[in-house]
Amino acid sequence: MSLAKLQKFIQYLRANNIMAQEDVLRAVRQMSTFDRRMGQLGAFRGFIQPEQINTVLLEQARSGGLFGECAARMNLLTQQQVGLLLKLQKDDLFLFAQAAVTQKLTTTDKVINHIKSFLGTNPDLAKETEPAPTEEKIGIDRQIRSVLKNIEEVSPLPATAQRAVVMLDDPGVNLDKVGEVLTLDPGLTSTLLRVVNSAFYGLRDKVTSVTKALIVLGIKKLRQLVIAAAVMQKFQSVPPAFAQKYWENAVRSAQWSKEIATLRRMAEIDEMFVCGLLHNIGQLLIQQYFRTHVSQIDELVQKGKKPVEAEKTVLGGTHADLGGFLFNVWQMPKDTIQSTMFHHHDLALLQNTPNLSDAVYIVHLAASIADLNPNLDALAYAEQLEALWNRYRPALKLPDDPAAVERMAESVESHYGQLIATFTGKA
Repeated sequence: MSLAKLQKFIQYLRANNIMAQEDVLRAVRQMSTFDRRMGQLGAFRGFIQPEQINTVLLEQARSGGLFGECAARMNLLTQQQVGLLLKLQKDDLFLFAQAAVTQKLTTTDKVINHIKSFLGTNPDLAKETEPAPTEEKIGIDRQIRSVLKNIEEVSPLPATAQRAVVMLDDPGVNLDKVGEVLTLDPGLTSTLLRVVNSAFYGLRDKVTSVTKALIVLGIKKLRQLVIAAAVMQKFQSVPPAFAQKYWENAVRSAQWSKEIATLRRMAEIDEMFVCGLLHNIGQLLIQQYFRTHVSQIDELVQKGKKPVEAEKTVLGGTHADLGGFLFNVWQMPKDTIQSTMFHHHDLALLQNTPNLSDAVYIVHLAASIADLNPNLDALAYAEQLEALWNRYRPALKLPDDPAAVERMAESVESHYGQLIATFTGKA
């Protein structure tokens, strides 16, 4: 019945010359990009910090209950905010209004006044009540909780990495002792040093010990690299062909993230590299720990469903959702969690979402570039690259400089060979 109410509201807007047909279509298209889950809508409205969604989901997985109930119990949402989000979540009329504001077709005050006027002339629609949750919806909620519990069970980092990260989080950390702990795991140490000596950092002198790596990089950067190296160690049961494709995309996304951060003269360009490198971590998680679900996802994709929608249907969430949840469990930095969570979201929606870090937009652009068709000829690639650049320029305050984009593309390719060898052992 909610859809019928929206249709009547659209007729009301047209009949009163409040919104043109083209603007109505723009709002409807924007409306279709909304993720109706309460956490996502709460972040969009600025009611909850984006990364805190994962904290509530963890509480849900452990104790049960609805998202709104858990968020209110944890004082992350008020009861009033929960009520507003439920209305936005279930009522197409209010979601359309939010979409119209997002597209800058009207203001919040104006559209709310139009809704009040419309409902005043349609009292039966104003009294409409929402149906109780269906068994299918209840089943999906149970499925999500099951998936999140499974992630929490498989999430721990390798023991050595976990111990090192805890030590690095201590303000009074003894770096020599951290070095001693890391050297207890030869595989992790080897991977770590391989990354440190790669094109990732471009150091003049080769780093031959973990202790020297600590001195050269510092605590914050080493913590990131320990986790990156641990990821490489942890996800070794992923099918080789998938792993190769994953790291090829990850390396390009990482280097593009670093290039964009460098162009913007950001202080933490290495952190942007790690954000780009690990933004698709949820794909590895699904491939290694949810193998029984992969065939179901693939089957839906073959039938024409988008991969992220297929993941949501089968698992209750996308690889971006699962990756963000995992990184929250690992207590990764906010930039890493957010860029992982939102790299598939609609750009227009992100630009209207408060509390997002610049890393979200950087990785979003880097991932979009890395996803360009590899079979494109040079001219077609250059055209699509320029189109992407111009689309993201306002959000990232990028210069209108085609030559700079070309230089960055050349730099990415020049580093690619060594980087892919570093992360896969194959050139």
